[in-house]
Amino acid sequence: MLPKPQRLNLKKDFKWVVAGKRIESKFLTLFVKTGDNALPKIGIATSGKVFKKAHQRNRARRLAAEAFQSTAYRLPPTANIVALPKEGILSVKSNDVLLDLEERLRNEKIIN
Repeated sequence: MLPKPQRLNLKKDFKWVVAGKRIESKFLTLFVKTGDNALPKIGIATSGKVFKKAHQRNRARRLAAEAFQSTAYRLPPTANIVALPKEGILSVKSNDVLLDLEERLRNEKIIN
């Protein structure tokens, strides 16, 4: 789990970030927007339409959070990201999600 100062918590913050740039990856849909924060902030939202059962939503959230925890130190400090896990995330291992996330962030020049 990400430390509290690095999490997006408020509904208005989620809405603000979702108005930013949209990036599609194999397992996640990412919304990225720069702000005036000192640390990168990340929010993960799971949909009840995509993941019908609570244990599916929780697993998807955990897999996404673990991937972001491994890459958070490489993100620019002004980055704000909202991640929406896709249905395919449940059928893969956490390392696959991490590799996919790093590749997309590198291609979009968000991380080096």
